[in-house]
Amino acid sequence: MLRMLVLALTVLLSPVALSLPFSDADSSKVDYSKSRHQPASSCRSLMSLTTVDFSVVTASLESGAVEFCAVSGVIPSEIRFAVDLPTNWNGRLFMHGNGGLAGTPPESPGRRRTSQRALQYGFATAYTDTGHDRRIEQGGSFAYRNLHKLIDYGYRAVHLTAQTAKLLTEKYYGDAPAYSYFMGCSTGGRQALMSAQRFPNDFNGIIAGAPANDYSGLKFSQAWRMTALKERPLDRKEIEVLADRIYRQCDALDGLKDGLIDDPRNCPFDAEKDLPGCDGADAVTCFTDQEIAALKQYYASVKLAGRTIYPGHPVGSEVSAPGYDGIARPGWIPWLLNENGPALLDLLGSDFFRYMVFVKDDPDFDWTEFDYAARPDNLTQFRDIVDAVDPDLRPYRDSGGKLISYFGWADPDINPLTAIDYHDAVDERVGGNVNDFYRLFIVPGMFHCAGGPGPDVFDVMTPLINWVEAEQTPASISTEHKEKGETQYSRPLCPYPQVARLQSGVDPNDANSFRCIEKR
Repeated sequence: MLRMLVLALTVLLSPVALSLPFSDADSSKVDYSKSRHQPASSCRSLMSLTTVDFSVVTASLESGAVEFCAVSGVIPSEIRFAVDLPTNWNGRLFMHGNGGLAGTPPESPGRRRTSQRALQYGFATAYTDTGHDRRIEQGGSFAYRNLHKLIDYGYRAVHLTAQTAKLLTEKYYGDAPAYSYFMGCSTGGRQALMSAQRFPNDFNGIIAGAPANDYSGLKFSQAWRMTALKERPLDRKEIEVLADRIYRQCDALDGLKDGLIDDPRNCPFDAEKDLPGCDGADAVTCFTDQEIAALKQYYASVKLAGRTIYPGHPVGSEVSAPGYDGIARPGWIPWLLNENGPALLDLLGSDFFRYMVFVKDDPDFDWTEFDYAARPDNLTQFRDIVDAVDPDLRPYRDSGGKLISYFGWADPDINPLTAIDYHDAVDERVGGNVNDFYRLFIVPGMFHCAGGPGPDVFDVMTPLINWVEAEQTPASISTEHKEKGETQYSRPLCPYPQVARLQSGVDPNDANSFRCIEKR
Protein backbone atom coordinates (compact mmCIF):
# COMPACT_ATOMS: atom_id res chain seq x y z
CA MET A 1 0.00 0.00 0.00
CA LEU A 2 2.81 2.42 0.84
CA ARG A 3 4.49 1.69 -2.51
CA MET A 4 1.19 2.38 -4.27
CA LEU A 5 0.74 5.69 -2.42
CA VAL A 6 4.28 6.76 -3.36
CA LEU A 7 3.58 5.79 -6.98
CA ALA A 8 0.32 7.76 -7.04
CA LEU A 9 2.02 10.81 -5.55
CA THR A 10 4.90 10.52 -8.01
CA VAL A 11 2.48 10.40 -10.93
CA LEU A 12 0.38 13.29 -9.65
CA LEU A 13 3.28 15.55 -8.74
CA SER A 14 5.31 14.90 -11.87
CA PRO A 15 4.62 16.15 -15.39
CA VAL A 16 4.13 12.69 -16.87
CA ALA A 17 1.40 12.74 -19.51
CA LEU A 18 -0.97 9.92 -18.53
CA SER A 19 -2.48 9.52 -21.98
CA LEU A 20 -0.13 8.65 -24.84
CA PRO A 21 0.68 11.78 -26.86
CA PHE A 22 1.94 11.20 -30.42
CA SER A 23 1.06 7.48 -30.42
CA ASP A 24 -1.14 8.03 -33.50
CA ALA A 25 1.55 9.95 -35.37
CA ASP A 26 1.72 7.39 -38.19
CA SER A 27 -1.93 7.96 -39.10
CA SER A 28 -1.86 11.74 -38.64
CA LYS A 29 -2.98 13.97 -41.48
CA VAL A 30 -0.23 16.39 -40.45
CA ASP A 31 3.25 14.85 -40.65
CA TYR A 32 4.46 16.65 -37.53
CA SER A 33 7.45 14.34 -37.05
CA LYS A 34 9.09 15.70 -40.19
CA SER A 35 12.00 17.95 -39.22
CA ARG A 36 12.77 20.96 -41.38
CA HIS A 37 15.04 23.05 -39.15
CA GLN A 38 18.64 22.83 -38.00
CA PRO A 39 20.33 25.03 -35.37
CA ALA A 40 21.54 28.41 -36.60
CA SER A 41 23.86 28.85 -33.60
CA SER A 42 25.72 26.68 -31.12
CA CYS A 43 24.08 25.30 -28.02
CA ARG A 44 26.73 26.84 -25.81
CA SER A 45 26.03 30.31 -27.24
CA LEU A 46 22.67 30.30 -25.45
CA MET A 47 24.60 30.77 -22.20
CA SER A 48 25.03 34.43 -23.14
CA LEU A 49 21.29 35.13 -23.17
CA THR A 50 20.99 35.90 -19.45
CA THR A 51 19.03 39.13 -18.94
CA VAL A 52 17.01 40.78 -16.21
CA ASP A 53 14.08 38.61 -17.37
CA PHE A 54 15.73 35.22 -16.96
CA SER A 55 19.06 33.55 -16.28
CA VAL A 56 20.41 30.67 -18.32
CA VAL A 57 22.23 28.35 -15.92
CA THR A 58 23.28 25.57 -18.30
CA ALA A 59 23.18 24.93 -22.04
CA SER A 60 24.74 21.66 -23.14
CA LEU A 61 24.41 19.31 -26.07
CA GLU A 62 23.08 15.91 -25.04
CA SER A 63 22.36 12.73 -26.92
CA GLY A 64 19.93 9.95 -26.20
CA ALA A 65 17.28 8.73 -28.59
CA VAL A 66 17.86 12.09 -30.30
CA GLU A 67 20.46 14.83 -30.00
CA PHE A 68 19.27 18.02 -28.32
CA CYS A 69 20.44 21.19 -26.58
CA ALA A 70 19.38 21.00 -22.93
CA VAL A 71 18.85 24.47 -21.47
CA SER A 72 18.07 25.10 -17.81
CA GLY A 73 17.54 28.40 -16.09
CA VAL A 74 15.71 30.57 -13.60
CA ILE A 75 13.08 33.28 -14.01
CA PRO A 76 13.05 35.69 -11.04
CA SER A 77 12.74 34.97 -8.38
CA GLU A 78 12.71 31.16 -8.15
CA ILE A 79 10.94 29.83 -11.24
CA ARG A 80 13.10 27.03 -12.61
CA PHE A 81 12.60 26.02 -16.23
CA ALA A 82 13.93 23.48 -18.70
CA VAL A 83 13.88 23.90 -22.47
CA ASP A 84 15.07 21.06 -24.72
CA LEU A 85 15.90 21.93 -28.33
CA PRO A 86 16.38 19.02 -30.78
CA THR A 87 19.06 19.23 -33.45
CA ASN A 88 16.40 18.20 -35.97
CA TRP A 89 13.42 20.46 -35.19
CA ASN A 90 9.90 20.19 -36.57
CA GLY A 91 9.17 23.89 -36.02
CA ARG A 92 6.87 23.37 -33.02
CA LEU A 93 6.97 23.89 -29.24
CA PHE A 94 5.44 21.40 -26.80
CA MET A 95 4.98 22.41 -23.15
CA HIS A 96 3.74 19.98 -20.53
CA GLY A 97 2.09 20.85 -17.23
CA ASN A 98 2.37 19.82 -13.60
CA GLY A 99 0.47 17.62 -11.19
CA GLY A 100 -0.76 18.14 -7.64
CA LEU A 101 0.86 21.15 -6.00
CA ALA A 102 3.65 21.21 -8.63
CA GLY A 103 7.26 21.81 -7.52
CA THR A 104 8.68 18.78 -9.33
CA PRO A 105 12.24 19.75 -10.32
CA PRO A 106 13.14 19.95 -14.02
CA GLU A 107 15.78 17.24 -13.61
CA SER A 108 13.21 14.67 -12.42
CA PRO A 109 12.95 11.40 -14.41
CA GLY A 110 9.25 11.98 -15.15
CA ARG A 111 9.90 15.37 -16.70
CA ARG A 112 12.74 14.01 -18.78
CA ARG A 113 10.67 11.04 -20.04
CA THR A 114 7.87 13.32 -21.18
CA SER A 115 10.34 15.62 -22.91
CA GLN A 116 12.15 12.71 -24.57
CA ARG A 117 8.89 11.42 -26.05
CA ALA A 118 8.20 14.80 -27.68
CA LEU A 119 11.83 15.24 -28.76
CA GLN A 120 11.63 11.99 -30.73
CA TYR A 121 8.99 13.62 -32.93
CA GLY A 122 11.04 16.79 -33.39
CA PHE A 123 9.35 19.09 -30.86
CA ALA A 124 11.20 21.64 -28.79
CA THR A 125 9.92 21.18 -25.23
CA ALA A 126 9.41 23.40 -22.20
CA TYR A 127 8.69 22.80 -18.51
CA THR A 128 8.59 24.74 -15.24
CA ASP A 129 8.45 23.78 -11.57
CA THR A 130 6.16 26.87 -11.09
CA GLY A 131 8.54 28.59 -8.68
CA HIS A 132 9.16 26.18 -5.81
CA ASP A 133 10.90 22.88 -5.13
CA ARG A 134 8.65 20.28 -3.47
CA ARG A 135 11.70 18.54 -2.02
CA ILE A 136 12.26 21.62 0.13
CA GLU A 137 8.81 23.21 0.37
CA GLN A 138 6.52 20.22 0.60
CA GLY A 139 2.84 20.33 -0.29
CA GLY A 140 1.39 23.83 -0.20
CA SER A 141 3.94 25.18 2.27
CA PHE A 142 5.52 27.21 -0.55
CA ALA A 143 2.61 29.66 -0.15
CA TYR A 144 3.27 30.19 3.57
CA ARG A 145 3.28 33.99 3.93
CA ASN A 146 4.44 34.16 0.33
CA LEU A 147 2.06 35.81 -2.13
CA HIS A 148 4.47 35.95 -5.05
CA LYS A 149 5.01 32.18 -5.00
CA LEU A 150 1.25 31.67 -5.03
CA ILE A 151 1.04 33.91 -8.10
CA ASP A 152 3.88 31.98 -9.75
CA TYR A 153 1.97 28.75 -9.06
CA GLY A 154 -1.32 30.24 -10.18
CA TYR A 155 -0.32 31.45 -13.65
CA ARG A 156 2.89 33.50 -13.89
CA ALA A 157 5.39 30.63 -14.15
CA VAL A 158 3.73 28.83 -17.07
CA HIS A 159 3.27 32.07 -19.04
CA LEU A 160 6.81 33.34 -18.54
CA THR A 161 8.31 29.94 -19.27
CA ALA A 162 6.36 29.76 -22.54
CA GLN A 163 7.67 33.20 -23.51
CA THR A 164 11.23 32.28 -22.53
CA ALA A 165 11.06 28.99 -24.45
CA LYS A 166 9.94 30.79 -27.61
CA LEU A 167 12.81 33.28 -27.28
CA LEU A 168 15.38 30.52 -26.79
CA THR A 169 13.93 28.62 -29.72
CA GLU A 170 14.17 31.62 -32.02
CA LYS A 171 17.76 32.32 -30.94
CA TYR A 172 18.82 28.71 -31.48
CA TYR A 173 17.16 28.04 -34.84
CA GLY A 174 16.76 31.54 -36.23
CA ASP A 175 12.99 30.96 -36.39
CA ALA A 176 10.19 31.20 -33.86
CA PRO A 177 7.88 28.20 -33.45
CA ALA A 178 5.21 28.03 -36.12
CA TYR A 179 2.88 26.34 -33.61
CA SER A 180 2.93 26.01 -29.83
CA TYR A 181 1.06 23.38 -27.81
CA PHE A 182 0.33 22.81 -24.13
CA MET A 183 -0.76 19.55 -22.51
CA GLY A 184 -1.56 18.86 -18.87
CA CYS A 185 -3.80 16.83 -16.61
CA SER A 186 -5.20 17.69 -13.14
CA THR A 187 -3.20 20.74 -12.06
CA GLY A 188 -1.81 20.69 -15.59
CA GLY A 189 -5.41 20.84 -16.83
CA ARG A 190 -5.99 23.91 -14.68
CA GLN A 191 -2.83 25.46 -16.11
CA ALA A 192 -4.13 24.66 -19.60
CA LEU A 193 -7.42 26.50 -19.07
CA MET A 194 -5.66 29.36 -17.29
CA SER A 195 -3.45 29.80 -20.37
CA ALA A 196 -6.47 29.94 -22.66
CA GLN A 197 -8.19 32.47 -20.39
CA ARG A 198 -5.34 34.82 -19.46
CA PHE A 199 -2.83 34.40 -22.29
CA PRO A 200 -4.72 33.53 -25.48
CA ASN A 201 -1.65 33.96 -27.68
CA ASP A 202 0.67 31.62 -25.79
CA PHE A 203 -0.52 28.38 -27.38
CA ASN A 204 -2.22 27.51 -30.67
CA GLY A 205 -3.50 24.25 -29.23
CA ILE A 206 -4.25 23.28 -25.63
CA ILE A 207 -5.15 19.98 -23.95
CA ALA A 208 -6.80 20.21 -20.53
CA GLY A 209 -7.08 16.78 -18.93
CA ALA A 210 -9.26 16.45 -15.81
CA PRO A 211 -8.75 20.17 -15.11
CA ALA A 212 -8.73 21.31 -11.49
CA ASN A 213 -9.78 24.72 -12.77
CA ASP A 214 -12.32 25.32 -9.97
CA TYR A 215 -9.43 24.78 -7.61
CA SER A 216 -10.94 26.39 -4.53
CA GLY A 217 -14.23 24.53 -5.04
CA LEU A 218 -12.28 21.28 -5.35
CA LYS A 219 -10.49 21.91 -2.05
CA PHE A 220 -13.76 22.55 -0.25
CA SER A 221 -15.09 19.36 -1.85
CA GLN A 222 -12.08 17.36 -0.72
CA ALA A 223 -12.55 18.63 2.83
CA TRP A 224 -16.31 17.98 2.64
CA ARG A 225 -15.85 14.36 1.58
CA MET A 226 -12.99 13.60 3.95
CA THR A 227 -14.95 15.13 6.82
CA ALA A 228 -17.97 13.00 5.92
CA LEU A 229 -15.91 9.84 6.23
CA LYS A 230 -13.80 10.99 9.18
CA GLU A 231 -16.01 9.63 11.96
CA ARG A 232 -17.28 6.56 10.09
CA PRO A 233 -14.58 5.57 7.56
CA LEU A 234 -15.33 2.64 5.29
CA ASP A 235 -12.96 -0.27 4.94
CA ARG A 236 -12.05 -1.89 1.63
CA LYS A 237 -14.72 -4.59 1.86
CA GLU A 238 -17.45 -2.03 2.47
CA ILE A 239 -16.28 0.00 -0.53
CA GLU A 240 -16.49 -3.15 -2.65
CA VAL A 241 -20.05 -3.79 -1.44
CA LEU A 242 -20.92 -0.16 -2.17
CA ALA A 243 -19.49 -0.46 -5.69
CA ASP A 244 -21.39 -3.70 -6.31
CA ARG A 245 -24.72 -2.11 -5.36
CA ILE A 246 -24.08 0.94 -7.52
CA TYR A 247 -22.94 -0.94 -10.60
CA ARG A 248 -25.62 -3.59 -10.27
CA GLN A 249 -28.20 -0.80 -10.44
CA CYS A 250 -26.62 1.53 -13.01
CA ASP A 251 -24.23 -0.34 -15.32
CA ALA A 252 -26.85 -1.38 -17.90
CA LEU A 253 -28.79 1.92 -18.01
CA ASP A 254 -27.18 2.76 -21.34
CA GLY A 255 -28.33 -0.54 -22.82
CA LEU A 256 -24.98 -2.30 -22.44
CA LYS A 257 -23.80 -4.22 -19.37
CA ASP A 258 -20.06 -3.74 -19.70
CA GLY A 259 -18.72 -2.81 -16.26
CA LEU A 260 -18.99 0.92 -17.04
CA ILE A 261 -21.43 3.61 -15.97
CA ASP A 262 -21.86 5.61 -19.14
CA ASP A 263 -23.29 8.72 -17.44
CA PRO A 264 -23.59 8.73 -13.62
CA ARG A 265 -26.14 11.57 -13.82
CA ASN A 266 -28.65 8.91 -14.89
CA CYS A 267 -27.87 6.63 -11.94
CA PRO A 268 -30.67 6.72 -9.31
CA PHE A 269 -28.54 5.16 -6.55
CA ASP A 270 -29.54 6.28 -3.04
CA ALA A 271 -27.39 5.15 -0.12
CA GLU A 272 -30.30 5.15 2.29
CA LYS A 273 -32.57 3.07 0.05
CA ASP A 274 -30.12 0.84 -1.76
CA LEU A 275 -27.52 -0.25 0.80
CA PRO A 276 -28.08 -3.14 3.25
CA GLY A 277 -28.61 -1.81 6.76
CA CYS A 278 -27.13 -3.37 9.87
CA ASP A 279 -30.00 -2.73 12.30
CA GLY A 280 -27.44 -1.48 14.82
CA ALA A 281 -24.85 -4.21 14.17
CA ASP A 282 -21.59 -3.09 12.56
CA ALA A 283 -21.06 -6.04 10.22
CA VAL A 284 -18.60 -6.08 7.33
CA THR A 285 -21.11 -6.36 4.49
CA CYS A 286 -23.76 -4.00 5.80
CA PHE A 287 -23.91 -0.30 6.64
CA THR A 288 -24.81 1.37 9.91
CA ASP A 289 -27.04 4.44 10.05
CA GLN A 290 -23.94 6.53 10.69
CA GLU A 291 -22.16 5.13 7.63
CA ILE A 292 -25.17 5.75 5.42
CA ALA A 293 -25.42 9.31 6.73
CA ALA A 294 -21.72 9.79 5.97
CA LEU A 295 -22.22 8.56 2.40
CA LYS A 296 -25.23 10.83 1.88
CA GLN A 297 -23.03 13.78 2.83
CA TYR A 298 -20.20 12.46 0.66
CA TYR A 299 -22.36 12.46 -2.47
CA ALA A 300 -24.12 15.75 -1.65
CA SER A 301 -23.25 19.13 -3.15
CA VAL A 302 -20.95 21.40 -1.15
CA LYS A 303 -22.39 24.50 0.46
CA LEU A 304 -20.38 27.44 1.73
CA ALA A 305 -22.07 30.28 3.63
CA GLY A 306 -25.44 28.83 2.59
CA ARG A 307 -24.62 28.75 -1.14
CA THR A 308 -23.87 25.72 -3.27
CA ILE A 309 -20.32 26.12 -4.59
CA TYR A 310 -19.45 22.65 -5.90
CA PRO A 311 -21.59 19.82 -7.30
CA GLY A 312 -22.14 16.58 -5.47
CA HIS A 313 -19.70 13.86 -6.46
CA PRO A 314 -21.12 11.34 -8.96
CA VAL A 315 -20.97 7.60 -8.34
CA GLY A 316 -18.63 5.32 -10.26
CA SER A 317 -15.16 5.69 -8.73
CA GLU A 318 -15.87 3.09 -6.02
CA VAL A 319 -15.30 0.16 -8.40
CA SER A 320 -12.19 -2.03 -8.30
CA ALA A 321 -10.01 -1.73 -11.40
CA PRO A 322 -6.34 -1.37 -12.37
CA GLY A 323 -4.77 1.89 -11.25
CA TYR A 324 -1.51 3.63 -12.22
CA ASP A 325 0.51 0.55 -11.30
CA GLY A 326 -1.79 -1.95 -13.05
CA ILE A 327 -3.01 -3.49 -9.75
CA ALA A 328 -6.78 -3.72 -9.28
CA ARG A 329 -8.25 -1.95 -6.23
CA PRO A 330 -11.23 0.31 -5.49
CA GLY A 331 -10.83 3.74 -7.06
CA TRP A 332 -11.19 5.31 -3.61
CA ILE A 333 -7.80 3.85 -2.65
CA PRO A 334 -5.55 5.73 -1.87
CA TRP A 335 -7.61 8.88 -2.46
CA LEU A 336 -10.04 8.45 0.44
CA LEU A 337 -8.72 5.40 2.21
CA ASN A 338 -5.10 4.49 2.91
CA GLU A 339 -4.31 1.88 5.51
CA ASN A 340 -0.66 2.94 5.79
CA GLY A 341 -0.84 6.71 6.03
CA PRO A 342 -2.88 9.77 5.16
CA ALA A 343 -5.32 9.58 2.28
CA LEU A 344 -4.20 11.26 -0.91
CA LEU A 345 -6.96 13.89 -0.65
CA ASP A 346 -5.53 14.86 2.74
CA LEU A 347 -2.05 15.30 1.29
CA LEU A 348 -3.37 17.37 -1.61
CA GLY A 349 -6.14 19.34 0.06
CA SER A 350 -5.32 20.21 3.65
CA ASP A 351 -2.64 22.79 2.81
CA PHE A 352 -5.22 24.91 1.01
CA PHE A 353 -6.68 25.71 4.43
CA ARG A 354 -3.31 26.04 6.15
CA TYR A 355 -1.44 28.30 3.73
CA MET A 356 -3.72 29.71 1.03
CA VAL A 357 -7.32 30.60 1.80
CA PHE A 358 -6.95 32.53 5.07
CA VAL A 359 -5.10 35.85 5.37
CA LYS A 360 -3.28 34.53 8.41
CA ASP A 361 -1.65 31.19 7.63
CA ASP A 362 -1.98 28.44 10.23
CA PRO A 363 0.19 25.35 9.53
CA ASP A 364 -1.56 23.47 12.37
CA PHE A 365 -5.12 24.00 11.09
CA ASP A 366 -7.26 20.82 11.06
CA TRP A 367 -9.05 21.07 7.73
CA THR A 368 -11.75 18.60 8.76
CA GLU A 369 -12.80 21.13 11.42
CA PHE A 370 -13.52 23.85 8.85
CA ASP A 371 -16.85 25.62 9.43
CA TYR A 372 -18.78 25.99 6.16
CA ALA A 373 -21.01 28.71 7.62
CA ALA A 374 -18.74 31.54 6.43
CA ARG A 375 -16.34 32.24 3.58
CA PRO A 376 -12.62 32.29 4.45
CA ASP A 377 -11.26 35.84 4.50
CA ASN A 378 -8.73 35.31 1.67
CA LEU A 379 -10.99 33.32 -0.67
CA THR A 380 -11.61 36.13 -3.16
CA GLN A 381 -7.92 36.89 -3.69
CA PHE A 382 -7.07 33.20 -3.92
CA ARG A 383 -9.73 32.62 -6.57
CA ASP A 384 -8.45 35.59 -8.59
CA ILE A 385 -4.96 34.07 -8.61
CA VAL A 386 -5.48 30.31 -8.94
CA ASP A 387 -9.01 29.46 -10.13
CA ALA A 388 -9.32 29.21 -13.91
CA VAL A 389 -13.09 29.59 -14.28
CA ASP A 390 -13.50 32.61 -16.57
CA PRO A 391 -15.86 31.43 -19.35
CA ASP A 392 -14.99 34.25 -21.75
CA LEU A 393 -12.75 32.38 -24.19
CA ARG A 394 -13.56 34.72 -27.08
CA PRO A 395 -9.97 36.07 -27.23
CA TYR A 396 -8.63 32.51 -27.46
CA ARG A 397 -11.21 31.58 -30.08
CA ASP A 398 -10.48 34.74 -32.06
CA SER A 399 -6.73 33.99 -31.97
CA GLY A 400 -7.49 30.77 -33.85
CA GLY A 401 -6.73 28.60 -30.82
CA LYS A 402 -8.18 25.11 -30.38
CA LEU A 403 -8.88 23.47 -27.01
CA ILE A 404 -9.55 19.82 -26.16
CA SER A 405 -10.50 18.75 -22.66
CA TYR A 406 -10.96 15.19 -21.43
CA PHE A 407 -12.21 13.82 -18.12
CA GLY A 408 -12.94 10.44 -16.52
CA TRP A 409 -16.51 9.86 -15.37
CA ALA A 410 -15.10 7.73 -12.51
CA ASP A 411 -12.58 10.29 -11.24
CA PRO A 412 -12.32 9.87 -7.43
CA ASP A 413 -10.67 13.27 -6.96
CA ILE A 414 -12.00 16.03 -9.25
CA ASN A 415 -15.69 16.14 -10.10
CA PRO A 416 -16.29 15.63 -13.86
CA LEU A 417 -19.48 17.70 -13.59
CA THR A 418 -17.28 20.78 -13.20
CA ALA A 419 -15.96 20.21 -16.73
CA ILE A 420 -19.50 20.04 -18.10
CA ASP A 421 -20.50 23.15 -16.15
CA TYR A 422 -17.50 25.06 -17.50
CA HIS A 423 -18.10 23.92 -21.09
CA ASP A 424 -21.75 25.01 -20.82
CA ALA A 425 -20.69 28.36 -19.33
CA VAL A 426 -18.26 28.97 -22.21
CA ASP A 427 -20.96 28.00 -24.71
CA GLU A 428 -23.33 30.56 -23.19
CA ARG A 429 -20.69 33.29 -22.99
CA VAL A 430 -18.99 33.11 -26.39
CA GLY A 431 -22.07 32.70 -28.57
CA GLY A 432 -22.14 30.57 -31.68
CA ASN A 433 -21.06 26.93 -31.49
CA VAL A 434 -18.49 26.40 -28.74
CA ASN A 435 -17.53 23.05 -30.28
CA ASP A 436 -16.02 24.92 -33.21
CA PHE A 437 -12.94 25.58 -31.04
CA TYR A 438 -13.44 23.80 -27.69
CA ARG A 439 -14.38 20.14 -27.38
CA LEU A 440 -14.91 18.13 -24.21
CA PHE A 441 -14.54 14.34 -24.18
CA ILE A 442 -15.73 12.43 -21.09
CA VAL A 443 -14.36 8.92 -20.62
CA PRO A 444 -16.72 6.34 -19.06
CA GLY A 445 -15.04 4.42 -16.25
CA MET A 446 -11.74 6.30 -16.22
CA PHE A 447 -10.20 7.26 -12.86
CA HIS A 448 -8.15 10.44 -12.33
CA CYS A 449 -6.25 11.09 -15.59
CA ALA A 450 -5.82 7.33 -16.12
CA GLY A 451 -6.72 3.93 -14.72
CA GLY A 452 -10.10 2.40 -13.99
CA PRO A 453 -12.28 -0.02 -15.96
CA GLY A 454 -12.70 2.50 -18.77
CA PRO A 455 -10.73 3.06 -21.99
CA ASP A 456 -7.84 5.18 -20.71
CA VAL A 457 -5.25 4.66 -23.46
CA PHE A 458 -5.51 7.34 -26.14
CA ASP A 459 -3.66 10.07 -28.02
CA VAL A 460 -5.13 13.56 -27.76
CA MET A 461 -2.15 15.43 -29.21
CA THR A 462 -2.50 14.09 -32.74
CA PRO A 463 -6.19 15.07 -33.09
CA LEU A 464 -5.34 18.49 -31.65
CA ILE A 465 -2.50 19.07 -34.12
CA ASN A 466 -4.70 18.01 -37.01
CA TRP A 467 -7.40 20.38 -35.79
CA VAL A 468 -5.03 23.33 -35.44
CA GLU A 469 -2.94 22.81 -38.56
CA ALA A 470 -5.23 20.99 -41.00
CA GLU A 471 -8.68 22.15 -39.82
CA GLN A 472 -9.64 18.52 -39.23
CA THR A 473 -12.21 18.73 -36.43
CA PRO A 474 -12.04 15.73 -34.06
CA ALA A 475 -15.42 14.02 -34.49
CA SER A 476 -14.26 11.34 -32.03
CA ILE A 477 -11.09 10.07 -30.36
CA SER A 478 -10.06 6.41 -30.48
CA THR A 479 -9.41 4.82 -27.09
CA GLU A 480 -8.48 1.42 -25.68
CA HIS A 481 -8.62 -0.37 -22.36
CA LYS A 482 -5.51 -2.45 -21.73
CA GLU A 483 -4.56 -4.87 -18.99
CA LYS A 484 -1.04 -6.25 -18.71
CA GLY A 485 -0.26 -4.71 -22.08
CA GLU A 486 -3.10 -6.46 -23.88
CA THR A 487 -6.02 -4.59 -25.44
CA GLN A 488 -9.30 -5.74 -23.88
CA TYR A 489 -11.61 -3.51 -25.91
CA SER A 490 -11.72 -0.23 -27.84
CA ARG A 491 -14.24 2.62 -27.85
CA PRO A 492 -14.69 5.99 -29.49
CA LEU A 493 -14.81 9.06 -27.27
CA CYS A 494 -17.50 11.45 -28.42
CA PRO A 495 -17.50 15.25 -27.99
CA TYR A 496 -19.94 16.40 -25.32
CA PRO A 497 -22.93 16.37 -25.44
CA GLN A 498 -22.69 13.36 -27.78
CA VAL A 499 -22.35 9.86 -26.36
CA ALA A 500 -21.20 6.56 -27.86
CA ARG A 501 -23.97 4.04 -28.47
CA LEU A 502 -23.57 0.43 -29.58
CA GLN A 503 -25.21 -0.48 -32.87
CA SER A 504 -27.33 -3.63 -32.77
CA GLY A 505 -25.84 -6.99 -33.67
CA VAL A 506 -22.17 -6.01 -33.56
CA ASP A 507 -19.09 -6.59 -31.38
CA PRO A 508 -19.23 -4.45 -28.21
CA ASN A 509 -15.44 -4.69 -27.86
CA ASP A 510 -14.79 -3.00 -31.22
CA ALA A 511 -14.81 0.79 -31.46
CA ASN A 512 -16.29 0.55 -34.98
CA SER A 513 -19.43 -0.92 -33.46
CA PHE A 514 -20.30 2.40 -31.82
CA ARG A 515 -21.72 5.66 -33.13
CA CYS A 516 -21.69 9.11 -31.58
CA ILE A 517 -25.20 10.41 -31.05
CA GLU A 518 -26.64 13.59 -29.54
CA LYS A 519 -27.93 13.12 -26.01
CA ARG A 520 -27.97 15.64 -23.17
